[in-house]
Amino acid sequence: MYESRSRPRALIALVGVIALLATACGGTSQSASPSAAAVESAAATPAPSETPLVTPVPGQGGLTSDGRPLIRWFVGLGTGERPEHIAVEQAVVDAFNAAHDPKNAAYVAGNSDVVLSLEIYRNAVAYDTLATQIATGNAPDVIGPIGIRALQSFGDQLLDLSSYISSSGADLSEIPQSLIDVYNVDGKQIGIPMAVYPSFIYYNKKLFDEADLPYPPHKVGETYDGKDWNWDTVAELAKKLTVDANGASAADADFDATNIVQYGLDSQWTENDARAWSTVFGGSGSAVAADGTTAQWPDNWRTGLQFYYDGVWNGHFIPAKPAVDGMAGGNTFQSGQIAMDVVHLWFTCCVYPAEGTPAVTDWDIAVVPTGPDGKVTSKLHADTIGILNSSKHPDLAFEVLTYLASSPELTQVWGAMPARASAQDAFFASLDERFAPLEIDWQVAKDLLAMPDVPSHEAFMPDFPRADAANKALGSKLWTTPGLDVNAEIDALVTELNGIFSSAGG
Repeated sequence: MYESRSRPRALIALVGVIALLATACGGTSQSASPSAAAVESAAATPAPSETPLVTPVPGQGGLTSDGRPLIRWFVGLGTGERPEHIAVEQAVVDAFNAAHDPKNAAYVAGNSDVVLSLEIYRNAVAYDTLATQIATGNAPDVIGPIGIRALQSFGDQLLDLSSYISSSGADLSEIPQSLIDVYNVDGKQIGIPMAVYPSFIYYNKKLFDEADLPYPPHKVGETYDGKDWNWDTVAELAKKLTVDANGASAADADFDATNIVQYGLDSQWTENDARAWSTVFGGSGSAVAADGTTAQWPDNWRTGLQFYYDGVWNGHFIPAKPAVDGMAGGNTFQSGQIAMDVVHLWFTCCVYPAEGTPAVTDWDIAVVPTGPDGKVTSKLHADTIGILNSSKHPDLAFEVLTYLASSPELTQVWGAMPARASAQDAFFASLDERFAPLEIDWQVAKDLLAMPDVPSHEAFMPDFPRADAANKALGSKLWTTPGLDVNAEIDALVTELNGIFSSAGG
Protein backbone atom coordinates (compact mmCIF):
# COMPACT_ATOMS: atom_id res chain seq x y z
CA MET A 1 0.00 0.00 0.00
CA TYR A 2 1.31 3.40 -0.95
CA GLU A 3 0.75 5.04 2.38
CA SER A 4 2.23 8.44 1.64
CA ARG A 5 -0.21 8.91 -1.24
CA SER A 6 -3.26 7.37 0.36
CA ARG A 7 -2.76 9.71 3.29
CA PRO A 8 -2.32 13.16 1.76
CA ARG A 9 -1.90 14.67 5.21
CA ALA A 10 1.80 13.87 4.87
CA LEU A 11 2.13 16.33 2.02
CA ILE A 12 -0.23 18.84 3.56
CA ALA A 13 1.68 18.63 6.79
CA LEU A 14 4.99 19.20 5.09
CA VAL A 15 3.65 22.41 3.63
CA GLY A 16 3.51 23.52 7.27
CA VAL A 17 7.24 22.93 7.49
CA ILE A 18 7.80 24.92 4.35
CA ALA A 19 5.59 27.71 5.64
CA LEU A 20 7.63 27.83 8.84
CA LEU A 21 10.91 27.88 6.97
CA ALA A 22 10.00 30.11 4.04
CA THR A 23 7.60 32.73 5.38
CA ALA A 24 10.08 35.59 5.21
CA CYS A 25 12.16 34.27 2.31
CA GLY A 26 12.57 35.88 -1.05
CA GLY A 27 14.95 36.16 -3.95
CA THR A 28 15.29 32.90 -5.83
CA SER A 29 12.41 30.90 -7.16
CA GLN A 30 13.52 27.85 -5.20
CA SER A 31 14.24 29.49 -1.86
CA ALA A 32 13.05 27.72 1.25
CA SER A 33 15.78 28.72 3.70
CA PRO A 34 14.67 29.62 7.23
CA SER A 35 14.71 33.28 8.12
CA ALA A 36 16.20 34.42 11.41
CA ALA A 37 12.70 35.21 12.65
CA ALA A 38 11.46 31.74 11.76
CA VAL A 39 14.38 30.11 13.54
CA GLU A 40 13.92 32.28 16.61
CA SER A 41 10.18 31.56 16.69
CA ALA A 42 10.66 27.81 16.36
CA ALA A 43 13.36 27.79 19.00
CA ALA A 44 11.20 29.76 21.41
CA THR A 45 8.15 27.59 20.85
CA PRO A 46 9.24 24.08 19.89
CA ALA A 47 6.84 22.17 17.68
CA PRO A 48 5.05 19.17 19.15
CA SER A 49 7.24 16.08 19.08
CA GLU A 50 7.38 12.63 20.55
CA THR A 51 9.83 9.86 21.23
CA PRO A 52 10.98 8.28 17.95
CA LEU A 53 9.58 4.84 17.15
CA VAL A 54 13.10 3.40 17.24
CA THR A 55 15.99 4.37 19.47
CA PRO A 56 18.52 6.49 17.52
CA VAL A 57 22.24 6.01 17.92
CA PRO A 58 23.40 8.54 20.53
CA GLY A 59 25.61 11.31 19.22
CA GLN A 60 26.10 15.03 18.87
CA GLY A 61 27.52 17.40 16.30
CA GLY A 62 27.59 14.75 13.61
CA LEU A 63 29.62 12.31 15.67
CA THR A 64 28.82 9.25 17.76
CA SER A 65 29.84 9.14 21.41
CA ASP A 66 33.04 7.34 20.40
CA GLY A 67 33.89 9.87 17.68
CA ARG A 68 32.76 8.06 14.53
CA PRO A 69 30.92 10.04 11.81
CA LEU A 70 27.14 9.81 12.35
CA ILE A 71 24.55 10.02 9.56
CA ARG A 72 20.94 10.43 10.71
CA TRP A 73 18.13 9.11 8.49
CA PHE A 74 14.75 10.75 9.25
CA VAL A 75 11.63 8.72 8.34
CA GLY A 76 7.97 9.67 8.73
CA LEU A 77 7.26 12.41 6.18
CA GLY A 78 5.59 9.84 3.94
CA THR A 79 5.42 6.11 4.34
CA GLY A 80 7.73 4.09 6.59
CA GLU A 81 6.23 4.16 10.09
CA ARG A 82 4.28 0.89 10.14
CA PRO A 83 5.64 -2.00 12.23
CA GLU A 84 6.42 -4.11 9.16
CA HIS A 85 8.22 -1.12 7.63
CA ILE A 86 10.25 -0.44 10.74
CA ALA A 87 11.51 -4.01 10.98
CA VAL A 88 12.84 -3.94 7.41
CA GLU A 89 14.22 -0.40 7.69
CA GLN A 90 16.12 -1.33 10.85
CA ALA A 91 17.46 -4.50 9.21
CA VAL A 92 18.73 -2.44 6.26
CA VAL A 93 20.41 0.01 8.64
CA ASP A 94 21.93 -2.82 10.69
CA ALA A 95 23.37 -4.40 7.54
CA PHE A 96 24.90 -1.08 6.50
CA ASN A 97 26.45 -0.54 9.92
CA ALA A 98 27.85 -4.06 10.10
CA ALA A 99 29.55 -3.59 6.73
CA HIS A 100 31.04 -0.26 7.87
CA ASP A 101 32.27 -1.24 11.33
CA PRO A 102 35.90 -2.43 11.31
CA LYS A 103 35.22 -4.33 14.54
CA ASN A 104 32.36 -6.33 13.01
CA ALA A 105 32.88 -9.67 11.30
CA ALA A 106 30.72 -8.45 8.39
CA TYR A 107 32.95 -5.43 7.76
CA VAL A 108 33.81 -4.89 4.11
CA ALA A 109 37.40 -3.79 3.66
CA GLY A 110 37.72 -0.28 2.31
CA ASN A 111 34.33 0.91 3.60
CA SER A 112 34.19 4.19 5.48
CA ASP A 113 33.98 4.04 9.26
CA VAL A 114 30.52 5.60 9.53
CA VAL A 115 27.41 4.91 11.60
CA LEU A 116 23.88 5.17 10.20
CA SER A 117 21.19 6.08 12.72
CA LEU A 118 17.49 5.53 12.03
CA GLU A 119 14.93 8.02 13.36
CA ILE A 120 11.26 7.22 12.71
CA TYR A 121 8.40 9.45 13.81
CA ARG A 122 4.69 9.07 13.44
CA ASN A 123 3.46 10.79 10.30
CA ALA A 124 1.19 13.03 12.39
CA VAL A 125 4.15 14.63 14.21
CA ALA A 126 7.04 14.09 11.79
CA TYR A 127 6.78 17.48 10.07
CA ASP A 128 6.70 19.39 13.36
CA THR A 129 9.64 17.39 14.64
CA LEU A 130 11.68 18.01 11.50
CA ALA A 131 10.80 21.72 11.50
CA THR A 132 12.05 22.05 15.07
CA GLN A 133 15.23 20.11 14.33
CA ILE A 134 16.05 22.29 11.31
CA ALA A 135 15.23 25.55 13.06
CA THR A 136 17.29 24.71 16.15
CA GLY A 137 20.37 23.55 14.25
CA ASN A 138 19.83 19.86 14.96
CA ALA A 139 18.76 18.72 11.51
CA PRO A 140 19.17 15.14 10.28
CA ASP A 141 21.29 14.37 7.23
CA VAL A 142 18.99 12.24 5.10
CA ILE A 143 15.19 12.56 4.84
CA GLY A 144 12.67 10.29 3.17
CA PRO A 145 10.90 8.58 1.62
CA ILE A 146 9.34 11.81 0.49
CA GLY A 147 7.25 12.77 -2.54
CA ILE A 148 8.08 15.11 -5.42
CA ARG A 149 5.88 17.96 -4.21
CA ALA A 150 7.33 17.92 -0.72
CA LEU A 151 10.95 17.36 -1.71
CA GLN A 152 11.02 20.09 -4.37
CA SER A 153 9.40 22.48 -1.95
CA PHE A 154 12.47 22.37 0.28
CA GLY A 155 14.45 24.25 -2.37
CA ASP A 156 17.66 25.65 -0.90
CA GLN A 157 17.48 23.39 2.13
CA LEU A 158 18.50 20.48 -0.10
CA LEU A 159 21.98 19.48 -1.14
CA ASP A 160 22.75 19.59 -4.87
CA LEU A 161 23.77 16.00 -5.62
CA SER A 162 25.29 16.69 -9.06
CA SER A 163 28.94 16.76 -8.01
CA TYR A 164 28.51 13.75 -5.73
CA ILE A 165 26.94 11.70 -8.51
CA SER A 166 29.82 12.63 -10.79
CA SER A 167 32.67 12.11 -8.33
CA SER A 168 31.33 8.86 -6.91
CA GLY A 169 30.72 7.26 -10.28
CA ALA A 170 27.23 6.32 -9.10
CA ASP A 171 25.65 4.00 -11.65
CA LEU A 172 22.29 5.45 -12.67
CA SER A 173 22.21 3.61 -15.99
CA GLU A 174 19.18 1.54 -14.96
CA ILE A 175 17.12 4.67 -14.33
CA PRO A 176 15.67 6.48 -17.37
CA GLN A 177 17.08 9.98 -17.78
CA SER A 178 13.52 11.31 -17.96
CA LEU A 179 13.01 10.17 -14.36
CA ILE A 180 16.30 11.63 -13.19
CA ASP A 181 15.26 14.94 -14.76
CA VAL A 182 12.16 15.04 -12.57
CA TYR A 183 14.46 15.83 -9.65
CA ASN A 184 16.54 18.41 -11.51
CA VAL A 185 15.35 21.86 -10.46
CA ASP A 186 17.08 24.82 -12.13
CA GLY A 187 20.12 22.66 -12.76
CA LYS A 188 20.21 21.38 -9.19
CA GLN A 189 19.83 17.60 -8.75
CA ILE A 190 17.91 17.32 -5.48
CA GLY A 191 17.17 13.60 -5.54
CA ILE A 192 17.66 10.26 -7.25
CA PRO A 193 14.53 8.33 -8.27
CA MET A 194 13.82 5.48 -5.90
CA ALA A 195 10.13 4.55 -5.75
CA VAL A 196 8.05 5.51 -8.76
CA TYR A 197 4.32 5.47 -9.53
CA PRO A 198 3.37 6.18 -13.16
CA SER A 199 -0.27 6.83 -13.93
CA PHE A 200 -2.41 4.94 -16.43
CA ILE A 201 -6.02 3.87 -16.98
CA TYR A 202 -7.52 1.23 -14.72
CA TYR A 203 -10.55 -0.21 -16.51
CA ASN A 204 -13.43 -2.36 -15.33
CA LYS A 205 -13.63 -5.24 -17.79
CA LYS A 206 -17.13 -6.20 -16.65
CA LEU A 207 -18.55 -2.81 -17.63
CA PHE A 208 -16.86 -2.95 -21.04
CA ASP A 209 -18.24 -6.44 -21.60
CA GLU A 210 -21.75 -5.36 -20.64
CA ALA A 211 -21.56 -2.53 -23.17
CA ASP A 212 -20.04 -4.88 -25.78
CA LEU A 213 -17.11 -2.51 -26.27
CA PRO A 214 -13.44 -3.37 -26.97
CA TYR A 215 -10.99 -2.84 -24.13
CA PRO A 216 -8.75 0.26 -24.35
CA PRO A 217 -5.23 0.00 -25.86
CA HIS A 218 -2.33 -1.45 -23.87
CA LYS A 219 0.43 -0.02 -26.04
CA VAL A 220 1.33 3.57 -26.88
CA GLY A 221 0.49 4.26 -30.52
CA GLU A 222 -2.28 1.65 -30.80
CA THR A 223 -5.65 2.78 -32.13
CA TYR A 224 -9.02 2.13 -30.57
CA ASP A 225 -11.68 0.69 -32.83
CA GLY A 226 -9.89 2.29 -35.81
CA LYS A 227 -9.51 5.72 -34.17
CA ASP A 228 -6.49 7.48 -32.72
CA TRP A 229 -6.29 6.96 -28.97
CA ASN A 230 -6.68 10.59 -27.91
CA TRP A 231 -8.96 12.41 -25.49
CA ASP A 232 -11.68 12.90 -28.12
CA THR A 233 -11.81 9.12 -28.53
CA VAL A 234 -11.81 8.66 -24.77
CA ALA A 235 -14.69 11.11 -24.38
CA GLU A 236 -16.73 9.31 -27.03
CA LEU A 237 -16.03 5.97 -25.34
CA ALA A 238 -16.73 7.32 -21.86
CA LYS A 239 -20.16 8.59 -22.95
CA LYS A 240 -21.08 5.09 -24.13
CA LEU A 241 -19.99 3.73 -20.73
CA THR A 242 -21.95 6.33 -18.73
CA VAL A 243 -25.38 4.93 -17.91
CA ASP A 244 -28.50 6.31 -16.21
CA ALA A 245 -30.96 4.41 -14.05
CA ASN A 246 -33.03 3.48 -17.11
CA GLY A 247 -30.07 1.96 -18.95
CA ALA A 248 -29.57 4.81 -21.43
CA SER A 249 -26.01 5.94 -22.08
CA ALA A 250 -24.72 9.52 -22.23
CA ALA A 251 -24.47 9.02 -26.00
CA ASP A 252 -28.26 8.48 -26.24
CA ALA A 253 -30.79 11.25 -26.84
CA ASP A 254 -32.97 10.13 -23.90
CA PHE A 255 -30.11 10.04 -21.37
CA ASP A 256 -31.10 11.36 -17.92
CA ALA A 257 -28.11 13.31 -16.53
CA THR A 258 -29.87 13.75 -13.19
CA ASN A 259 -30.00 10.03 -12.48
CA ILE A 260 -26.61 8.55 -13.40
CA VAL A 261 -25.64 5.17 -11.91
CA GLN A 262 -22.38 4.54 -13.78
CA TYR A 263 -19.71 6.88 -15.17
CA GLY A 264 -17.34 6.29 -18.04
CA LEU A 265 -14.29 8.13 -16.70
CA ASP A 266 -12.70 9.53 -13.57
CA SER A 267 -9.31 10.78 -12.43
CA GLN A 268 -9.62 9.64 -8.87
CA TRP A 269 -8.21 11.69 -5.98
CA THR A 270 -7.06 14.37 -8.43
CA GLU A 271 -10.24 16.42 -8.49
CA ASN A 272 -9.32 19.39 -6.29
CA ASP A 273 -5.84 19.96 -7.75
CA ALA A 274 -5.96 22.12 -10.88
CA ARG A 275 -2.33 21.40 -11.80
CA ALA A 276 -2.96 17.67 -11.58
CA TRP A 277 -6.19 17.96 -13.61
CA SER A 278 -4.33 19.93 -16.26
CA THR A 279 -1.49 17.42 -16.49
CA VAL A 280 -3.70 14.33 -16.71
CA PHE A 281 -5.51 15.68 -19.76
CA GLY A 282 -3.13 18.34 -21.09
CA GLY A 283 0.35 16.97 -20.57
CA SER A 284 3.41 18.57 -18.98
CA GLY A 285 3.36 22.22 -18.05
CA SER A 286 4.15 24.70 -15.33
CA ALA A 287 2.34 27.44 -13.45
CA VAL A 288 5.67 29.27 -13.23
CA ALA A 289 7.25 30.90 -16.29
CA ALA A 290 10.91 30.45 -17.20
CA ASP A 291 11.93 33.53 -15.21
CA GLY A 292 10.86 31.76 -12.01
CA THR A 293 8.71 34.67 -10.81
CA THR A 294 5.87 35.09 -13.32
CA ALA A 295 2.66 33.03 -13.20
CA GLN A 296 1.26 31.36 -16.30
CA TRP A 297 -1.12 28.61 -17.43
CA PRO A 298 0.06 26.95 -20.66
CA ASP A 299 -2.42 26.47 -23.50
CA ASN A 300 -2.28 22.67 -23.26
CA TRP A 301 -3.17 22.97 -19.56
CA ARG A 302 -6.10 25.21 -20.43
CA THR A 303 -7.29 22.58 -22.89
CA GLY A 304 -6.91 19.92 -20.23
CA LEU A 305 -8.96 21.80 -17.64
CA GLN A 306 -11.64 22.59 -20.20
CA PHE A 307 -11.87 18.92 -21.19
CA TYR A 308 -12.29 17.82 -17.61
CA TYR A 309 -14.82 20.54 -16.80
CA ASP A 310 -16.89 19.77 -19.90
CA GLY A 311 -16.76 16.07 -19.04
CA VAL A 312 -18.23 16.78 -15.60
CA TRP A 313 -20.88 19.40 -16.37
CA ASN A 314 -21.70 19.10 -20.08
CA GLY A 315 -20.89 15.57 -21.24
CA HIS A 316 -21.75 14.15 -17.79
CA PHE A 317 -19.32 11.24 -18.21
CA ILE A 318 -17.08 12.32 -15.30
CA PRO A 319 -18.57 12.47 -11.78
CA ALA A 320 -18.85 15.78 -9.91
CA LYS A 321 -18.11 15.94 -6.22
CA PRO A 322 -21.56 14.87 -4.91
CA ALA A 323 -21.43 11.74 -7.05
CA VAL A 324 -17.85 10.98 -6.01
CA ASP A 325 -18.74 11.27 -2.34
CA GLY A 326 -21.38 8.61 -2.82
CA MET A 327 -19.03 6.05 -4.39
CA ALA A 328 -17.24 3.88 -1.83
CA GLY A 329 -16.33 6.92 0.19
CA GLY A 330 -14.51 8.48 -2.76
CA ASN A 331 -12.75 5.31 -3.92
CA THR A 332 -14.73 5.60 -7.12
CA PHE A 333 -13.21 2.80 -9.19
CA GLN A 334 -13.57 0.26 -6.40
CA SER A 335 -17.29 1.08 -6.20
CA GLY A 336 -17.84 -0.66 -9.55
CA GLN A 337 -19.49 2.48 -10.95
CA ILE A 338 -16.50 3.75 -12.96
CA ALA A 339 -15.47 2.18 -16.26
CA MET A 340 -12.10 3.95 -16.69
CA ASP A 341 -10.04 5.68 -14.03
CA VAL A 342 -6.75 7.55 -14.49
CA VAL A 343 -4.78 6.78 -11.33
CA HIS A 344 -1.22 6.01 -10.30
CA LEU A 345 0.39 2.63 -9.71
CA TRP A 346 0.02 3.11 -5.96
CA PHE A 347 -3.73 2.58 -6.43
CA THR A 348 -3.01 -1.14 -6.34
CA CYS A 349 -3.33 -0.52 -2.62
CA CYS A 350 -7.01 0.23 -2.99
CA VAL A 351 -8.49 -1.48 -6.04
CA TYR A 352 -9.88 -3.95 -3.52
CA PRO A 353 -11.00 -2.69 -0.13
CA ALA A 354 -9.27 -3.80 3.05
CA GLU A 355 -12.43 -5.50 4.22
CA GLY A 356 -15.69 -6.69 2.68
CA THR A 357 -16.59 -8.03 -0.74
CA PRO A 358 -14.82 -6.26 -3.63
CA ALA A 359 -17.11 -4.54 -6.10
CA VAL A 360 -14.50 -4.77 -8.85
CA THR A 361 -13.42 -8.34 -9.51
CA ASP A 362 -12.12 -8.17 -13.09
CA TRP A 363 -9.92 -5.28 -14.19
CA ASP A 364 -6.78 -4.45 -16.13
CA ILE A 365 -4.75 -1.39 -17.09
CA ALA A 366 -4.35 0.58 -20.33
CA VAL A 367 -2.23 3.44 -21.63
CA VAL A 368 -3.25 7.07 -21.28
CA PRO A 369 -4.15 8.75 -24.57
CA THR A 370 -2.25 11.37 -26.52
CA GLY A 371 -2.78 14.82 -25.04
CA PRO A 372 -3.51 18.15 -26.74
CA ASP A 373 0.24 18.82 -26.84
CA GLY A 374 0.65 15.79 -29.10
CA LYS A 375 2.47 13.77 -26.44
CA VAL A 376 1.64 10.85 -24.19
CA THR A 377 2.26 11.97 -20.62
CA SER A 378 1.98 9.72 -17.59
CA LYS A 379 1.54 12.00 -14.59
CA LEU A 380 4.17 10.76 -12.16
CA HIS A 381 4.23 10.38 -8.41
CA ALA A 382 7.53 9.31 -6.91
CA ASP A 383 9.26 8.95 -3.59
CA THR A 384 12.93 9.42 -2.98
CA ILE A 385 15.43 10.28 -0.30
CA GLY A 386 17.10 13.68 -0.13
CA ILE A 387 20.00 15.20 1.79
CA LEU A 388 19.77 18.45 3.73
CA ASN A 389 22.63 20.79 2.91
CA SER A 390 23.32 21.30 6.60
CA SER A 391 24.81 17.81 6.80
CA LYS A 392 28.26 17.82 8.38
CA HIS A 393 29.27 14.79 6.31
CA PRO A 394 27.74 15.29 2.83
CA ASP A 395 30.02 12.70 1.18
CA LEU A 396 28.97 10.04 3.68
CA ALA A 397 25.35 11.14 3.48
CA PHE A 398 25.47 10.59 -0.28
CA GLU A 399 26.97 7.14 0.30
CA VAL A 400 24.01 6.38 2.56
CA LEU A 401 21.53 7.81 0.04
CA THR A 402 22.79 5.60 -2.78
CA TYR A 403 22.74 2.57 -0.49
CA LEU A 404 19.15 3.18 0.59
CA ALA A 405 17.96 4.15 -2.91
CA SER A 406 19.18 0.85 -4.34
CA SER A 407 17.69 -1.32 -1.58
CA PRO A 408 15.05 -3.72 -2.98
CA GLU A 409 14.01 -4.57 0.58
CA LEU A 410 12.83 -1.01 1.18
CA THR A 411 10.84 -0.53 -2.01
CA GLN A 412 9.30 -3.98 -1.54
CA VAL A 413 8.06 -3.34 1.99
CA TRP A 414 6.82 0.12 1.02
CA GLY A 415 4.80 -1.40 -1.84
CA ALA A 416 6.65 0.75 -4.34
CA MET A 417 7.80 0.17 -7.90
CA PRO A 418 11.60 0.48 -7.92
CA ALA A 419 13.03 3.05 -10.30
CA ARG A 420 15.86 0.64 -11.13
CA ALA A 421 14.78 -1.70 -13.91
CA SER A 422 16.51 -4.79 -12.47
CA ALA A 423 14.33 -4.68 -9.35
CA GLN A 424 10.98 -4.21 -11.09
CA ASP A 425 10.20 -7.80 -12.05
CA ALA A 426 10.24 -8.92 -8.40
CA PHE A 427 7.92 -6.06 -7.50
CA PHE A 428 5.37 -6.98 -10.17
CA ALA A 429 5.65 -10.66 -9.27
CA SER A 430 4.49 -9.75 -5.77
CA LEU A 431 1.50 -7.90 -7.27
CA ASP A 432 0.70 -10.92 -9.42
CA GLU A 433 0.53 -13.04 -6.29
CA ARG A 434 -1.76 -10.55 -4.63
CA PHE A 435 -4.23 -10.24 -7.52
CA ALA A 436 -4.21 -13.83 -8.78
CA PRO A 437 -5.97 -15.26 -10.70
CA LEU A 438 -6.19 -11.95 -12.59
CA GLU A 439 -3.43 -11.38 -15.13
CA ILE A 440 -2.67 -7.67 -15.17
CA ASP A 441 -0.60 -6.25 -18.04
CA TRP A 442 2.09 -4.54 -15.94
CA GLN A 443 4.06 -3.76 -19.09
CA VAL A 444 1.73 -0.78 -19.42
CA ALA A 445 3.17 0.68 -16.22
CA LYS A 446 6.73 -0.03 -17.32
CA ASP A 447 6.18 1.64 -20.69
CA LEU A 448 4.53 4.75 -19.27
CA LEU A 449 7.25 5.18 -16.66
CA ALA A 450 9.39 6.48 -19.53
CA MET A 451 6.86 9.28 -20.23
CA PRO A 452 6.65 11.31 -17.00
CA ASP A 453 5.55 14.92 -16.67
CA VAL A 454 8.66 17.10 -16.73
CA PRO A 455 8.35 19.60 -15.16
CA SER A 456 6.33 17.81 -12.52
CA HIS A 457 2.78 18.88 -11.71
CA GLU A 458 4.02 18.95 -8.10
CA ALA A 459 6.91 21.30 -8.86
CA PHE A 460 7.86 24.26 -6.71
CA MET A 461 5.99 27.57 -6.85
CA PRO A 462 7.10 30.73 -5.00
CA ASP A 463 5.40 30.95 -1.59
CA PHE A 464 4.37 27.37 -2.08
CA PRO A 465 1.70 27.08 0.66
CA ARG A 466 -0.32 30.06 -0.63
CA ALA A 467 0.21 29.22 -4.30
CA ASP A 468 -0.76 25.59 -3.77
CA ALA A 469 -3.87 26.64 -1.85
CA ALA A 470 -4.92 28.94 -4.71
CA ASN A 471 -4.35 26.15 -7.24
CA LYS A 472 -6.48 23.75 -5.23
CA ALA A 473 -9.19 26.35 -4.67
CA LEU A 474 -9.62 26.59 -8.44
CA GLY A 475 -9.70 22.80 -8.75
CA SER A 476 -12.36 22.55 -6.07
CA LYS A 477 -14.44 25.34 -7.65
CA LEU A 478 -14.42 23.70 -11.08
CA TRP A 479 -15.30 20.34 -9.57
CA THR A 480 -18.29 21.66 -7.65
CA THR A 481 -19.71 24.57 -9.67
CA PRO A 482 -21.51 24.35 -13.05
CA GLY A 483 -21.84 27.24 -15.50
CA LEU A 484 -18.33 28.67 -15.14
CA ASP A 485 -16.18 30.29 -17.81
CA VAL A 486 -13.09 28.09 -17.39
CA ASN A 487 -10.68 30.43 -19.17
CA ALA A 488 -11.87 33.37 -17.07
CA GLU A 489 -11.35 31.32 -13.91
CA ILE A 490 -7.84 30.40 -15.05
CA ASP A 491 -7.07 34.04 -15.83
CA ALA A 492 -8.18 34.97 -12.32
CA LEU A 493 -5.91 32.29 -10.86
CA VAL A 494 -2.93 33.54 -12.88
CA THR A 495 -3.56 37.04 -11.58
CA GLU A 496 -3.76 35.72 -8.02
CA LEU A 497 -0.59 33.66 -8.46
CA ASN A 498 1.27 36.67 -9.83
CA GLY A 499 0.38 38.54 -6.65
CA ILE A 500 1.55 35.62 -4.51
CA PHE A 501 4.78 35.19 -6.47
CA SER A 502 5.50 38.93 -6.31
CA SER A 503 4.93 38.97 -2.58
CA ALA A 504 7.21 35.97 -2.15
CA GLY A 505 10.03 37.81 -3.89
CA GLY A 506 9.56 41.06 -2.03
